[in-house]
Amino acid sequence: MNSDGFVLSSQVRSVGRLSTLEEQRRCDELLRLRRGVYVDRERYEGAGPLRRYRDRAIAVALQRRSPVFAGFTAAVLHGLPSVGRLPGEIFLLAGGPSGRRRNGVVEIARTGAERLVEIDDWAAVDVVDAVIDVAKRMPLLTALVMADAALHAPRFGEKPPRCTSDDLRAAYQARMPFPASSAVRAVIERAVPDADTPIETLSRLRFEELGVPAPLRQFAVPLPRLGRVVHLDFAWPELGVWGEADGAEKYGSGPEAARVVRAEKLREDEIRAETGWRCARWSWRDAWDRAPLRDILSRAGVRRNHSIAPVRPPSAR
Repeated sequence: MNSDGFVLSSQVRSVGRLSTLEEQRRCDELLRLRRGVYVDRERYEGAGPLRRYRDRAIAVALQRRSPVFAGFTAAVLHGLPSVGRLPGEIFLLAGGPSGRRRNGVVEIARTGAERLVEIDDWAAVDVVDAVIDVAKRMPLLTALVMADAALHAPRFGEKPPRCTSDDLRAAYQARMPFPASSAVRAVIERAVPDADTPIETLSRLRFEELGVPAPLRQFAVPLPRLGRVVHLDFAWPELGVWGEADGAEKYGSGPEAARVVRAEKLREDEIRAETGWRCARWSWRDAWDRAPLRDILSRAGVRRNHSIAPVRPPSAR
């Protein structure tokens, strides 16, 4: 087994242990991911979808000489989150200007403008190239979640963003004209650096689809009695409404979860006391299914075709 946790039949054969490999396969201890590439079945089946996708990508790379990950696969290796169904294919950078699709692998034509980086000892296109290609090939929501994550700038500057909006725009312009450029533009125009979680990205897209007014994001509200400033996911000040895109999923269970729920309730009460606004709170499922989110917003007073003027947050905020 190599350092990544894979078993290669070529290496096993070279040390005369092929019978051991066959026995492990018969006992279902090993799972074949690609021809000649195996992984511990229990570890693989117990992993999350993105980890399993990454394992399949590494299995493809282990079959090749000098592979370079590209597109969606590179984005996953860069640590960007994904939503919805994962693609069944692994994306690599082709060796030349012609791409191809074969045996579960898409080789993306090389343009010569790609910038390569190293991720865990594997070569990959940089995060800007990866996001641009994801925007070309994947659904809008998938691409926007990845773009938001790439741009994300932590509020307190714990670490820099992986790239900037200017980086994406420059890469877009440098490639023009190219197929699916309108899909890429749609992602770049919507991507923001202040989406803390994928549910915030999903929610913004749903607001647009539902035709409700665009809210202010990460709206700062001082809470003097708690001695801190909180940032609301979304706020419609003229309508007297703020939105929290989380639901109950984040709380888990047990004593610690109960403590978190109490703290969240206190926070919500203090925000309401300070602003006098109504709170609309929704879960991932509410936003994913659209209609529940529409109803939650409507009950709070945020409805389709509301016409409100943009608001600049007070200077104190």
